[in-house]
Amino acid sequence: MRPGAGARSETVEIAAALDAAAARALAEAALARAEAERERRQLALSLADLAIAPGMAVAIAGNAGAWRVTAWSLEAMVLTLDLVRLAAAGPAPAASSGRVLASADEAIGATLLVAAELPPLDDTLPATPRLLAAAAGTAPGWRRASLLLSTDGGARFDPVGGTALPAVIGTIAVPPRPAGSALIDREGVLEILFPHDRMELTDADATALDAGANLALAGAELLQFGSAQPLGGNRWRLSQLLRGRRGTEAAAGTQRAGDRFVLLERDTLAGLTLPLAVLGGEAVLLAAGQGDRAPVEARTVIDGASLLPPAPVHLRLDPDGVLRWARRSRAGWRWLDGADAPLGEEAELYRVRLPSGAVITRTVPFHPLPADERHGLIEVRQQGSAGLSPPARLLL
Repeated sequence: MRPGAGARSETVEIAAALDAAAARALAEAALARAEAERERRQLALSLADLAIAPGMAVAIAGNAGAWRVTAWSLEAMVLTLDLVRLAAAGPAPAASSGRVLASADEAIGATLLVAAELPPLDDTLPATPRLLAAAAGTAPGWRRASLLLSTDGGARFDPVGGTALPAVIGTIAVPPRPAGSALIDREGVLEILFPHDRMELTDADATALDAGANLALAGAELLQFGSAQPLGGNRWRLSQLLRGRRGTEAAAGTQRAGDRFVLLERDTLAGLTLPLAVLGGEAVLLAAGQGDRAPVEARTVIDGASLLPPAPVHLRLDPDGVLRWARRSRAGWRWLDGADAPLGEEAELYRVRLPSGAVITRTVPFHPLPADERHGLIEVRQQGSAGLSPPARLLL
């Protein structure tokens, strides 16, 4: 601040990291220079002072401080100097030359690509099919790859951006046994082989599992694991499994050795929106990274897993002859006290196929079953906005 009316703001750029005290000192020094430069002088000298050049600092007899020569002229044997006062030099702020953060010289490796249409991993319901892509490399130096997508069997590919951060991708060495989705599978184990030692997994307690931690795609099944034990040689054993997450219980136990394993984390997944016309067809995804001699391909059938409701559960025949079931919603996977799962569809509607082959439509999750229909296979599907759910089956 300086006395007087009016105000003016200036911005001074400086390539430095300063604390508040050093920044204030620089600002005050700049203000002192600006205040000092308000005072100017012009001197007429003889030819004996021709050695004084613009930019030099000089002193004037009888005046305190130093002055800088801003202009120089010679006319009629008289040397004229234009001077501006220099502010007193203040202490220089402390500075550091910094340090070099050199990147490790690591092999990039080839791209590993996994593409899958999955049920929504949060409570946001897509209106069109959604393809998730996860990618990593066979070596620690891999970073990202560009993506190309085809929805016409590979006849035409369109660029769809790049992959997300490197994912944790491996192959199944020991598949898990079949198990239900109602309880924690404490006996089953899953062993994974990773391409390099930078891929690691961590444990999760009950609270973290309830919040959705350690969700992974193993083959076609979504599961969670509470314990991750390194076995050496980039091999890990997973236990305390939660099976068939988000309606994928039909895929539990269908894994084979060599199937892909992907840890599903938000920052490592690239979401691709597909047109509704692709539903029932195949999507072809290509990824090209710096270490790839040719693009890596991943094919997946778009069967509506991201759009269709999950199969109903608890299908049973009561003693009074009423067929009952409980609906599930792709928008509500948390068990909330005092509230049913949200519908997640335009209307509540079910298709029931009876042992005789007759198909009936119900708007409530029960149906009085005639006596002549109580022997054979019954299927119940929920009608979603984009199609029918997988069937819930009951053999009577």
